Amino acid sequence: MKKIFSKVLIAFAAGSISLTSCTDLDETLYDRLNETNIDLSNEKDLSLLLSAVTAQYRYLVEDWFGMYHLLEESCDQYMVPARPGVGWGDAYINLHKHNWGPSVGQIYNPWQIAYRGIGYANSVIDAINPDDPAMVSSLAHARFFRAMFYYHLFDMFRNIPLQTTQNVEAGYLPQQVSPQEMYDFIVQELIACKEGFGDSEFWGYGNKYAASMALAKMYLNKNVYLGTSGNDGYEACLAEVESIINSGKYSLAPTYKENFAEDLSKNPEVIFVVPGDRTHTVQFGLQSYCFPQSGIEAYGSTAPGYNGSCAIPQWIRTYDEADKRLADTWAGGPQYKALKQGDTYIPNGDKDNPIMFEADDWTGTGILTYNLNVHSIDKPGAYQQEGYRLHKYEIIGGTDDGTTADDVAIFRYTDVLMMKAECLLRLGRNKDEAASLVTQVRARSFDSTAKATRTVADLEGGSVYAYGHDEYTVAEDAPAGYNDWSNHITTYEGGADIELGGLLDDLGWEFCCELHRRQDLLRFKMKDGRSVWDGKSWFCKDATSTTTYDIYSIPDEAMKANISLKQNPGYSGAE
Repeated sequence: MKKIFSKVLIAFAAGSISLTSCTDLDETLYDRLNETNIDLSNEKDLSLLLSAVTAQYRYLVEDWFGMYHLLEESCDQYMVPARPGVGWGDAYINLHKHNWGPSVGQIYNPWQIAYRGIGYANSVIDAINPDDPAMVSSLAHARFFRAMFYYHLFDMFRNIPLQTTQNVEAGYLPQQVSPQEMYDFIVQELIACKEGFGDSEFWGYGNKYAASMALAKMYLNKNVYLGTSGNDGYEACLAEVESIINSGKYSLAPTYKENFAEDLSKNPEVIFVVPGDRTHTVQFGLQSYCFPQSGIEAYGSTAPGYNGSCAIPQWIRTYDEADKRLADTWAGGPQYKALKQGDTYIPNGDKDNPIMFEADDWTGTGILTYNLNVHSIDKPGAYQQEGYRLHKYEIIGGTDDGTTADDVAIFRYTDVLMMKAECLLRLGRNKDEAASLVTQVRARSFDSTAKATRTVADLEGGSVYAYGHDEYTVAEDAPAGYNDWSNHITTYEGGADIELGGLLDDLGWEFCCELHRRQDLLRFKMKDGRSVWDGKSWFCKDATSTTTYDIYSIPDEAMKANISLKQNPGYSGAE
């Protein structure tokens, strides 16, 4: 086992809540903690409750209908198309087309997981004496995770209820607060966390640099969150990221791929991580979304594969062929079994043993080959071998764990450098330094210095993404429809009209499928003032002038449970 579970939990500072051994806990215990079976005056129970807070954060990010899939499936890089004969489709299509409503499961799950985590965090905070010097660090950890839950909820839903204690009267219903009030609360909490953390660091938990990263994200996206247009958010973001740079505590990992290995505990780039563990914290089942069962053989794993998600073809075409991040992120072309060398599995390495794929004649047979082109999101959908597959996160060979035990980096140092570059460009300050920072990030993914180098003109120019509607339809009675590419429905919008479009591209290549893209698409504007998120078409998603889908609808279940809630503007039930 990579890490014992006690290293996934927090080792509290001396005199603080002590960490008891939790290696014999099954995960479902967290969901059984309540006022009838936990004593908050007991250190052990309080430690368990804080462990429950961290478990909820992992569920929020990694659950099957968790935040990862909600955010990524809505963007211009990754999708889950309908697949004839396999069973994918349904709400995934709505997420791609930006026409979801309040009943979509991918929307409800993050909401209820985050608020459960907030409830646990509130209980810990309620039980801690804030005037006890020995409890300062412990309080900071609980407040950090509560702030992170609220940060993600605010980012996704904007108009959300705020509750800061569990000491409430029966029948209490938390009330929605204004975006400004929620923004101020999250910022104040994170600032307080920085002070409480001091220089302490705990694997899998926050520290003052993780708090600075969350603050930087809040500041960077301030204009999106509050509908403002000033530069004060960029100034504040710049100060936070420069404090991280000046600390000297982090550096770029030697290779891009190292940031997505199973074990990130020694990675110099990782600032905040959701830990995985083969025995106790298997959760991130990304391989099941991406691969057919036979495709898992390319990695030497026996994990389940359900053949769902894939890359949007227009996105794949944006990569420079010399960019190693393409192959590090996406699997394409013929697939071969993993080559086993000692205890190591080299993905797709045994060229003498191709993986054979047998299915109905309308899906193709022969060597398993991931084709770049995909017909459509829903009519007819994607045939079984269509679309490049995401293998960015390590698929562990020799086990049935797949990606489920991977550590998942939430904040890494690369983002510090890229946020600094963006702020400098937006502030019109030291632009050459901004280009140098982006070049520094790119350097490890190119063998050629010339290819790695980005200029100010590159970053301030348009995007190379060939935006526009781009799908193929097939007649329902067409024989061997998977070979029919004759009916191409396409428009061309391109990316020349995107301000700082070159920087948007670089952010996309570096942070592809890392919970990054939605914020970027909302923050980056076209010359007509619309965000890229709204104003551009991609694959089967069409451009719009409405801003309804800039935030997600409040889930039906939440509205029923709290009758004081008002639906977000533009959705059914909104006033």
